[in-house]
Amino acid sequence: ELPSVGTIKVHHPITGKEWEYHMPAGGRGYTRPASLISVWSTAPFLLNNSVGKFEASPSVEARMKSFENSIEQLLWPEKRDKDEVLGDKVPGRIERTTEKSFLRVPSGYLPDSLQDLLGFERRVLPWLFGPGGIEIGPIPKGTPVNLLANLNLLPETTDLGERAQHDKTLLRLLLKLKKDLKALPKDASDEEARRILTNLVGDEKEGLLAFNKCPDFVVNRGHYFGTDKAEGEPALQDQEKRALIEFLKTL
Repeated sequence: ELPSVGTIKVHHPITGKEWEYHMPAGGRGYTRPASLISVWSTAPFLLNNSVGKFEASPSVEARMKSFENSIEQLLWPEKRDKDEVLGDKVPGRIERTTEKSFLRVPSGYLPDSLQDLLGFERRVLPWLFGPGGIEIGPIPKGTPVNLLANLNLLPETTDLGERAQHDKTLLRLLLKLKKDLKALPKDASDEEARRILTNLVGDEKEGLLAFNKCPDFVVNRGHYFGTDKAEGEPALQDQEKRALIEFLKTL
C-alpha cells in the first residue's frame, strides 16, 4: 500500500542516454537500512555486494582488505568499476553476457493466456519454438543480462482487459525477437546478432525496455553519502572521509 518513491534516473543499456523512470507504487524502492555494526566485516557493499572486491577468506585480515577496498569505492564513486562497453557514459558497470548464449523459457513458466497463444503460434510457426517453450537466441556476447532477465512476463494489473493486452503485446515482441534472431545465418557473428537485438531494445514506451521490470542496469551505483553526488548534502573532504573510515572500523 506504500506510494511510489518518485522518479529515478536510469540509463539506456545500448546508448548510455539518461532518462527518467517513474517507480511503481506498491512497496517498490523501499529497503531497510543495514546496521553499521561490524560493517568492516561485511564488504563488499550495496544491497547486491557490487561495490568492492570480495575476499573469500573469513580471516580478519581478509575482511579488512575487502572493507578498505569497498569503503573507498563507496565514498569515492570515481573509483568504482566502469562498464566495459559504455565506459563513462554510465555511472558504473552493467552485467553483460560473457559468451554467445540462449534464453529458454519453459511454457509452464508463462501465464495461462500466453500458453494458449503459444500453442496456436507453435502449430502455425513451429520453427520459432524450442521443445516445450520459447527459445530466444543466439544472444551475443556483451548483451546486458538484465535486458532479458528482467522481462516482466506477468502483468501486474488485476484488470482482465489490460492483462490480456499485456500478454498479446509481450508475445508479439518475443515472436519478433525470436524470428529476427532465427533469420541469422548459422555462422552469424556476435556483431550481426547484436545489431538485431539493438533494434529491439526500444525505449520506455516500446520494445524490450518497455517490458523491463527494473530498467536500472548499472549494478554498482547508489549510496552517495559524503560525495558531491548526494543532493542537498555537502561533500566531505578527503581527510573527513578517511576519519570516517577509521571510525567505522571501531563499530
